[in-house]
Amino acid sequence: MELVLETKSADFLREVFCGAIAQEETGETIVPDSFPDVGRILQAFGAVVLRGKDYRAGSLSISGGVHAGVLYVPEDQGAPRALHLYLPFTVRMENPALSENTRAAVDCRVRSVDARIVNSRKVLVRVSLCGTVVGYEPACQELTLQPPEEAGDLQTRTAVYRVTRALEYAEKPFPMAEEAELPAGRAPMEELCQYQADVEVVESKLVGSKGVFKGTVQLKLLYLTEEEELVSWSCQLPFSQYVDLDHEYDEEELLVHVALTDLNVEDANGQGKRLLVNFQMLAQCTVVGPEQLEILEDAYSLYHDFTPQWRPVEAAGRLDSQQFTETIRAQLQAPVKAVVDTQVYLGDPVAQRDGEAVTVTLPAQAAVLYRDEDDELQGAVVRLEAACRTDASETCLCRPTARLSGEAFAVPSGDGLEVRCTVTMTVDTVSQETFSTLAGGQMSDERLDTADRPSVILRTVGEGDTLWSLAKGCRTTAEAIRAANGLEDDAPLTGMILIPVMK
Repeated sequence: MELVLETKSADFLREVFCGAIAQEETGETIVPDSFPDVGRILQAFGAVVLRGKDYRAGSLSISGGVHAGVLYVPEDQGAPRALHLYLPFTVRMENPALSENTRAAVDCRVRSVDARIVNSRKVLVRVSLCGTVVGYEPACQELTLQPPEEAGDLQTRTAVYRVTRALEYAEKPFPMAEEAELPAGRAPMEELCQYQADVEVVESKLVGSKGVFKGTVQLKLLYLTEEEELVSWSCQLPFSQYVDLDHEYDEEELLVHVALTDLNVEDANGQGKRLLVNFQMLAQCTVVGPEQLEILEDAYSLYHDFTPQWRPVEAAGRLDSQQFTETIRAQLQAPVKAVVDTQVYLGDPVAQRDGEAVTVTLPAQAAVLYRDEDDELQGAVVRLEAACRTDASETCLCRPTARLSGEAFAVPSGDGLEVRCTVTMTVDTVSQETFSTLAGGQMSDERLDTADRPSVILRTVGEGDTLWSLAKGCRTTAEAIRAANGLEDDAPLTGMILIPVMK
């Protein structure tokens, strides 16, 4: 007799790809005729914008660009000048698992940026990019239910695995147009040299079939005043948005990463006090939720020969997620009179194992502008590093991510300056296991001859014996053994034990 077990289906998003972005882009910029010759470079800067994603069988192309620039001191030691250029880039991911149905969440950022003088009228800029790409595809999983009544004497052992995995992915492009006004008493802007925008999502939740999220854009400006003094100013611009989803959710979690797709800051009225800020942003939203995977991992029949059939079940997903927030510091030995500006770029966090102990290190680079004791503008690059420690099973993967929290800054300290910034590192522990669950099988039509079976077996419990293994080996039930020996559900098996046999 063929035994077919009923199943239920569970829709989810299968992770088909997880890759790292590691790419360099270079470009040259020519000094405009109206600008003086380049004397020395103070600082190089850059901000990533994401333009598009192209999905094809076996490949994924991510297009974007870097709004980069250089701040330099002229040969005549006049006021600093800023050069700007746009560096387009394309990141290609090759993997047979990718297809036209793949949808990817992309986190791409500047790891470091530097510049060198080619000649007095030309500067070379080099930008290093880093980040991660995670690709999903819709999937449906068949889970076996408990055997029906007609299965009769079939005994099954059930195991329950709890994982958190992606259920739905959605994107929402949205604009942000704001006016930002310099505070009273601050010198108006004569020339905008540089602007940076760091996006941080501070709250996200699910309300029925909508994902609601709030965040801030930390806008930082570097500009020249009418007196040709270089000053910086920053402000926070809040935003709130929602994204429509295909299903309704309750206890699930909404993960949101917002990428800039364009940014522009300009003088709103030509008086240098009011700024018109225009951003285009893309919210990449992933709904993740807990799944109880009930697996029939073993089976036998009391009175028939039974040949099981198995079906694979994916148990891949997030087992745990931990957050670590740390304020990191680094010193620069230099004759510092005052700090003008600080910009921090995060690298990729790296996880290193020692058995089950995992150490995550995060490299960072700070570009600092300051005035020395002679009141001359100087630029310096300071290296920083954050670290955290956790534990994870050796059978699991650790996936760390990091982001800046708040604004980085530097202050004069001792015989130099100290750079400080707060970073939040998230360490996800991910399982990639696949199990087998009972899908059905062949059960003999004829009942086995049980006349020669003893009624009771007296056995010494051996190492590794369990109620299930004893019951299966003697064709009885775990409940019968427990009742015959007066065992509680979690009582250990020791010594001699009575095993009643089904006849």
